[in-house]
Amino acid sequence: MRANQLPVGEVGAASPVALKELPAPTTSGLGTLIKAVVKGASEKLDLTEANIIVAGGRGLKEAANFKLLNDLADVCGATVGASRAVVDAGWVPHTIQVGQTGKTVAPSLYIAVGISGAIQHLAGMSGSKVIVAINKDANAPIFQKATYGIVGDLFEVVPAITQEFKAIL
Repeated sequence: MRANQLPVGEVGAASPVALKELPAPTTSGLGTLIKAVVKGASEKLDLTEANIIVAGGRGLKEAANFKLLNDLADVCGATVGASRAVVDAGWVPHTIQVGQTGKTVAPSLYIAVGISGAIQHLAGMSGSKVIVAINKDANAPIFQKATYGIVGDLFEVVPAITQEFKAIL
């Protein structure tokens, strides 16, 4: 089962699930011994665990423009993702790729910035609850999947959205 695919339910008297505490097994019966747990280097959540994802595509034009997405993500507590095209171009690491050959995600909010909406990308983010697409091409396939669409220049729209989030958060 993929992360974030099912809603979190309330546990209470009406719950059909019975809770039962089980003791952890002792190490003597295990074939493996965990010596240490090493945390990842990033402070951001992994894409598969993120509640909000801001993802970028070729519309960003160059790697340096991912700063726009990082700024927006920092303001709203999101994790940054990317399309395969920008990963293949070497702009960002494969670890943040969303899509058929990347990670499958299901956040509450997915903001697709400069992503055309190739079927391979849509396959990786189709479980998103709300999808906001920002693209200058009104005919981009991403708008067929989007909950909300903004047709405009991402270099104007994203900084404006970032400022709005700063004002309310």
